[in-house]
Amino acid sequence: MGRGEAIKVMKPLYDSAYYEKLNRLHFVGNNAFRERQRLQTIERLCRPDPTDEVLELGCGSGHYTRWLAGRVRKMTGVDFSPAAIEKARSMGMQDNVQYAVADICSLSLFRDHSFDKIIAIDVLEHLPDDHLAGALSEAARLLKAHGVFVFFTPCRSHWVERLKHGNMIFRQTTGHIGVRTEEEYRRLVEHHGLRIKDVIRYETCIPLWRMIEGKMKDVPSIGDFFVSRLGVAVTHQPITKEMGTSSGA
Repeated sequence: MGRGEAIKVMKPLYDSAYYEKLNRLHFVGNNAFRERQRLQTIERLCRPDPTDEVLELGCGSGHYTRWLAGRVRKMTGVDFSPAAIEKARSMGMQDNVQYAVADICSLSLFRDHSFDKIIAIDVLEHLPDDHLAGALSEAARLLKAHGVFVFFTPCRSHWVERLKHGNMIFRQTTGHIGVRTEEEYRRLVEHHGLRIKDVIRYETCIPLWRMIEGKMKDVPSIGDFFVSRLGVAVTHQPITKEMGTSSGA
């Protein structure tokens, strides 16, 4: 299936009803604890600065675009869904924010090395492999020399994701067609001339159980089973000893 055909298949999933529900917090699946993980990923790995020009891939209804706008020089949000961009614009437009309907795998509307930071929050798991390759290629092209691409995504090594695989016990979340492991992301970004600068490994957001996973996720050999989400920073820069991995708090 070509990229254009795939987008036609995906678009009905991401209609106006989808974006009305997006970012709503619930007790378990998408609660305040999970939202803190997302915001911590942006804070710690993106490190927004008043001089930054930032691009958000798959911005949806613009929740994080608006959140960052007051802390950077310019924010741009792109999404392939016209319903998403319509919703984002309806939520209010700050002077330093712009939105565009665009395929994140082909962002020819932007010049090379246009952005200091790029973010993708809960987006990459919605992409099949060929689309992810396109998105990573564009991120590599659009980042400035010392820029950083930050993403937050489910981790396929987690025990729940393993049980979702092939619909064994749990059903996969609608639209999550490309949930990957940390190692898979490492290989993919390196293939596009990028390097992983830092990784934050997060436990589940499920109350009580997260206390167990918080202690287990860094245990050698078995820790990967308890890493529910990944916050990842990717850069053009060579990796130094200071760059590495960390745990969510």
